Amino acid sequence: MRDQVLGVGSWVLVGKGIFDMRKIWVVAKMSLLENSRKQVFHVLCLVMLALIASSMLLSIFTEGVRLKILKDICMTSILFGGSALAIALGSMGIPNDVESRTIYPIFARPISRSQYITGKFLGTMLTVFLGVLAMTIVFAALIASFNGGFDPYLLLAVAFTLLEVCIVAAIATTISVFASPAVTAAFTFMIYICGTIKIGYFGGMIERTADGISKSLFGVIYHILPNLECFNLKASLVHHDPVPASYLAQVAVYGLCYSAFVLFIGMVKFGRREV
Repeated sequence: MRDQVLGVGSWVLVGKGIFDMRKIWVVAKMSLLENSRKQVFHVLCLVMLALIASSMLLSIFTEGVRLKILKDICMTSILFGGSALAIALGSMGIPNDVESRTIYPIFARPISRSQYITGKFLGTMLTVFLGVLAMTIVFAALIASFNGGFDPYLLLAVAFTLLEVCIVAAIATTISVFASPAVTAAFTFMIYICGTIKIGYFGGMIERTADGISKSLFGVIYHILPNLECFNLKASLVHHDPVPASYLAQVAVYGLCYSAFVLFIGMVKFGRREV
């Protein structure tokens, strides 16, 4: 009964627009400190950094080809490393708090469940940002050594990679509200893969499907899945192809809105859950 009252009170606060960033930051800071101590964070960062640094072995190629392969490998490493961190950390945060009962001291403070979910998501993203920042610094240094200067396209590509990772972290945080860490990680990874091949694979599948019911079902799945490929600006970084500002703005709004909607679902579910 007490948990139900807390959940109702949480939504009253949200309905009134009371979202105290100080309380959210308390949860985010605790989550950041906890995530930064986990072995999975250090192992994944070290593996991705080693993979990026190993790109120095591309000296057998000509200069132009070597630089393009370097950018391709490094951006793929940053994207996969950031997504893997978001899945691993996002899937463990809330279940670990519930299992270890550290969630009760948090709720003993005047912190609503919505603020808790937002704080856990923000803490995950801050941790992922630290890992991606380390990878980006090494990547930028390699490009400078090969190219003789900083590539401004790198910041744009990494920024939209973080937007993609933001969606992945939001999905992992929401699923972790009602699933175990293993199930959350597996399901989020499946969504990540499906979202990456959404346009090329599922779009063609819908066009080839003749049955009306199956086509409608595939259409619903197609529109629910996030379109993660639109955040991939690797081609722009490799070939220096200009990207229209209107497209970048639409993709940025899409990423933020999708993440917010997924988190809202997690807040609703967690507000009704007994802990």
